[in-house]
Amino acid sequence: MSLVTVLPLGLELEVDDGQSVMAAAHAAGYVWPTECEANASCGLCVSIIREGMENCGAMPDDERETLQRTMGAVDPSRRLACRLTVTGPVTLTKRGVHAAEEV
Repeated sequence: MSLVTVLPLGLELEVDDGQSVMAAAHAAGYVWPTECEANASCGLCVSIIREGMENCGAMPDDERETLQRTMGAVDPSRRLACRLTVTGPVTLTKRGVHAAEEV
């Protein structure tokens, strides 16, 4: 299990091995902005890695393709939360993450 800090909210998520950051947020009762329901196609869940880049899992092909299409280039500090797995502590920025009851 790894700890992911989500700024600016200050949320600390426990992410299981092999679990995506978005899935961990949903399991903890948080909403992560998306339109494609974690299918790596809309690009809305893109997050900026601030610390712990070395603890981020490899970027799958579908994530790479979506980042290329939506951002024009692949920047390793920008990752889709629906595909991002971690193996240690990571701090990232994603605006719009909120508790489900705040909708």
